[in-house]
Amino acid sequence: EVFPLEINLPLVLNELSLIQTALRDITSNQIKLLAPMTDRNKLNAMKFLNMLCMYSNISKPMLLPLLSCRMVRLSMEYGFCDDSIVGLATAGVSVAYFTDDIQLVSHIGKVSESLIEESPKKHVLRSRLCRELVTVLKMITE
Repeated sequence: EVFPLEINLPLVLNELSLIQTALRDITSNQIKLLAPMTDRNKLNAMKFLNMLCMYSNISKPMLLPLLSCRMVRLSMEYGFCDDSIVGLATAGVSVAYFTDDIQLVSHIGKVSESLIEESPKKHVLRSRLCRELVTVLKMITE
């Protein structure tokens, strides 16, 4: 996966506008109907992107939308895996950070929560995403 060397607000907003359109009407059923991701390279890329999301949230927040949007695109193209849920939820966090589309943030949060609830790794996913979701809730309620 290749990312631009220069990350600026116009690039981030452009990426987010594409993902906002793609996720506006997405349902948990549509995501569950995706084939399982089997390509080892893509699975490894998703794990790596997941780790990068954790660190970029603190150290380089403008990278977060690019990472999460890439995870969503990989999932749509190559199939579903546990890291797909992280990508989707983190895309929602990115939308909350950089836009005022609270309805979409709420929608993505509900879809993500539904997928987490049905996952055998729901406790791990909840603990992984807890910090980001608390941050978004604080933003929405302030």
